This record gives sequence, C-alpha cells and structure tokens, in this order.
Amino acid sequence: MDGFLKTALVADALSLGAHWVYDQEEIIEAFPEGVVEFAEPMSDYHDDKRAGDQTHYGDQAVMLRDSLETREGFDADGWREDWLAAMEGYGGYVDGASKETRRAEGMAPSPSSDLGGAARIAAILDLGLPLEDAVKAVRAQTDLTHGDDQVADAAEFFTRAAYAVDAGDIFEDAMDRAAAEGRYKKLHAQEHMERTKELRDEAYLTVAENLGQACEVSQAFPLALYFLLRPEMDFEQTISDNAMAGGDSSARAMLMALLFAAEDPEVAAELVDGLRTH
Repeated sequence: MDGFLKTALVADALSLGAHWVYDQEEIIEAFPEGVVEFAEPMSDYHDDKRAGDQTHYGDQAVMLRDSLETREGFDADGWREDWLAAMEGYGGYVDGASKETRRAEGMAPSPSSDLGGAARIAAILDLGLPLEDAVKAVRAQTDLTHGDDQVADAAEFFTRAAYAVDAGDIFEDAMDRAAAEGRYKKLHAQEHMERTKELRDEAYLTVAENLGQACEVSQAFPLALYFLLRPEMDFEQTISDNAMAGGDSSARAMLMALLFAAEDPEVAAELVDGLRTH
C-alpha cells in the first residue's frame, strides 16, 4: 500500500468501532480515553468484522486498488466490471447505493448523496496523476454508484485539497484553493468553508450534533471540513475525535486522511501492521 491508501485504511479501521453509532454518550462510555486503537464494532451493521478490519467503505477502496492494478491505471468500464465482480461475493455490509447499482448491473448509479461514494478514492491519488486527470478519475469512480452530483463534487474537492497540501499549502489554504478552483456541479464548497471556519473553536461533540452526523454530503462534508480546520490537531487525535462525534465517521475519516497523507505519507505507518487487510 502507498501513502494515501494506507492512511485512509487506517482511518477507516480506527472508525470501525463506533461507526454508525449516533449516541455520543454511548461512544464515550465505550471509549473513555478516545479511539486510541483498533476496536471491535459496536454496530450490528458490521457484526462480521473484527478489530483491525475495514468497514464496507474501506473494503471498496481496496476493490478499487485491485482494479487499478489489474487495469494498470483507472478505466471506468473496467472499474465497473471489477466492482460488480467483487461485490458478487462480498460478505460485508452492502449499503443502499451499492444494492441499487448492482440491480442496474452497474449501468446506472443510485441517486444516493452519501459521502461514502467518494471515500474510495485514495488509491487513485497514489497513482500520482496530473491533477486534472486525477479529478476526472475520482469523479468517474464515484459516479459508478452515487448519482447525486454532490458526491463526485466532494471527491473532486478532497483531491484538489490533497494535491494542494502536497504542493506545500497548509490545510486551510489547501481547502480554500480547492473550494475556489473546483468545477462543482452542486456542492457549495465555498459556503461550507465559510460556515465551518466560524465553528473551528467550538467543542467538536456539539458541532457534530449541530451540523449533523449522518451520511449525506450536506452533513458529512461540512463536518469533515470542521475537523480539518481545527488548529494544531494531529492525525490520530483528529480521527479519534471524528469517531467520538458519531454517525458516519468512516466516510469522513477516509477523506480527511488524504490531507494528512499528502502532508506526510508515513503519518499512519505505525498502525498499518495492525490492519487485517495488510
């Protein structure tokens, strides 16, 4: 695994324990010291998983990595074929977007606006493509399963932000650049940035409840921005706090991880060996 994918998978596995638990008090009771290690999932959605496993988002990120290796790069038609084949025997949780896409045999995406459709993109960033080629690829991979334009827009945003961090920008400047330079069909990225900048010094549990903990881009995207805008926060603390905030923490974490990986490809190196995927 290269820097972007391994960091995203670590973030996903750290999120597994509290993923899709919305009661913050319940999470705090289970993780009184925060999420400091891989843990068994609390949710019945992941009852087949163990500590160090991936959620279904992480599993599909690995499916994309395998497709990239097989096709020697990103190929949208190849990705559709490879994803359908991998999902045929998949034993983990199958979300609604995946179910609808499979029913359509991959020829039409679901109308889902869940951020999870963008969460798979790490392996594409590891290809080191020119920025605009990477943007086209992450949008195309997202469009396979998620038809709401906000989801592909979010994939483009985090790709642009990660590339800007790799070029030397701090997180806030990188996200401002991504908001300004992206060609978004539906995502109001600049408005989300302005809103979350005003919240950066507020308590994260309260912010999560107010912005919303759910899967949809309208809630998950600004909450991910908030966590990345907080001052002086490192990778592990950010992923822990994000998990403690509850809800669809994994999708948020995998995309936030891209900026940390762009800053330091080895930021999650000490945890990689604990991944069952690894």
